[in-house]
This record gives sequence, C-alpha cells and structure tokens, in this order.
Amino acid sequence: MGKGLSDYLKTIGQEVHETSYVDATGTLRPITKDEALAREVWKRALGCEEEIKNEDGTATHRVFAPDPKAQQFIFERREGKIVILPDEGSITLLEKISELTKTRLNKIAEDIAENDGNHT
Repeated sequence: MGKGLSDYLKTIGQEVHETSYVDATGTLRPITKDEALAREVWKRALGCEEEIKNEDGTATHRVFAPDPKAQQFIFERREGKIVILPDEGSITLLEKISELTKTRLNKIAEDIAENDGNHT
C-alpha cells in the first residue's frame, strides 16, 4: 500500500519552509512548514497588521481583527480536544442549540396536550 494523505502531510510539514523566522534574539532561522502554519494560525487568532505590496509597487496597509475560529482552534488543540472546523454553510452551535431546544419544548407541549386529553 502507498502512503496515505496524512502520511504525506506529515512528511511535507517537516520540510523547510521558503521563508525564515526572526526569533526573539533577532536571529534569522529556518522553520518547517508545520511551524510556519502554526505561526499563521497564531497570527490570525491574535489579529495582525501587514503591508501588502500591490502590482503597481504601492503598498496597502491592512488590519486583520482577531479571528475567533483560530482562537477556538488553538484552545481546543492545546486542551487535547479533536478539532473539526465547520463548513461556512453549516449550522452554527447556537443554531443547533436553538433547534434542539425547540424540538424538546415541542415534545413537552405534545406530552402535556396528550395528558390533558386523557384526564377529561
């Protein structure tokens, strides 16, 4: 059998990334693709500012707000939880809770209506 996707991702993640990282001491050091990806998740979680070079040579300053999904991802990974990122079109947790609550309340109302009908 050949390697599975997870095996390839692990192998590629250990390769040296195209850009290096300047650590706290000011030393430029190479990083793996895994580390580059982890740093990108942290950057998005905390929010950041960047200068983006346009095709005409000018630069655009962009401010990215902290991303709650990235924050949740980091928190759950650090707590040892399995992280499943929802699709953008999928139901949110709040919508799921609302739906479950509505279903349970309807069931309670049906049970009460049935019991009231049996007592008359």
